[in-house]
Amino acid sequence: MQRNVNESRETTDPKARDCATFVTHIWTPEVAEHYARLQREAGPVLDVFLVYQQGAEEQTLPQGMQPDLVVRMADSAQPFPLRYEEFLERPTPWGYVDLVWLTAFLSPRLAAYERFWLVEYDVDFSGDWAKFFGAAATYAGDLLTTRIRPLSADPTFHFAPIYRQPASAPADPLLVFMPISRVSRRLLDHYRLTLLQPGWHGHFEMILPSMARADGFLVAEIGGHDAQAPAERRGLHYDGTFAELQSMKTTHAHRPPRGFRYYGAAPHRFRQPDRIYHPIKVGMSLRRRLHMRWLPQLQQLRAFSRWLRGKR
Repeated sequence: MQRNVNESRETTDPKARDCATFVTHIWTPEVAEHYARLQREAGPVLDVFLVYQQGAEEQTLPQGMQPDLVVRMADSAQPFPLRYEEFLERPTPWGYVDLVWLTAFLSPRLAAYERFWLVEYDVDFSGDWAKFFGAAATYAGDLLTTRIRPLSADPTFHFAPIYRQPASAPADPLLVFMPISRVSRRLLDHYRLTLLQPGWHGHFEMILPSMARADGFLVAEIGGHDAQAPAERRGLHYDGTFAELQSMKTTHAHRPPRGFRYYGAAPHRFRQPDRIYHPIKVGMSLRRRLHMRWLPQLQQLRAFSRWLRGKR
């Protein structure tokens, strides 16, 4: 039976055990040091685990890497059979990486934990990670995430055309942005069981929040400037709104990169202290950096040019 969002099952249980999973599909000296800093700083607050997303053709681990968990997309076929089949039918994996980190969360290695942080390798924090996780430990939310908005507020969302939901779900789906997010075990188990039946399809940043809301779990904002942010956390952990997900006006966006060196290596390049930064892309050539930094602006300029030619 559908529950009202205000009747959430999530509580701020001070005894709830949290862990953070650093999920990466690449391993370089820069990424290794970035993970070491996360483990060193966040370790006093919660347990930190290294999760490696291994490619289907890889036979060995990257040199020097000692992950706690290794997950391939195919490993998700057992806990998420229908969603894995859907993934195989898609031409690209975008929108289905939840299969990797949710499968990791279900590992017996993490059986002692009630809440799981996803921290993608290109997420950074311009301060002490313990400060961020220590504050967030008190935040309620079965799904604690960023950039929460209804589809009606962002109707051009790229993956909206492939989204499907049951007829009983609210008509206006939720969208979120999840490079750094926390999921409760209760929501994880519900998501897995629900996806054993047909009905939900598409990008995880639509499915997970929309299902959570439809079934009475609490979807909560970490702390940006969007409408869903609680007043006491507005702008606390990152700036800007979802409308700036492809601009340089915010520390936390989809693209272009916020920088090409992690905070631990170049703190002077981070303009605001104690903020989430995403994406940080390391180990790239100058040509690739220029391409990633300026491509969105070039695409917008070309689109504007085509519009002008059409008006003539």
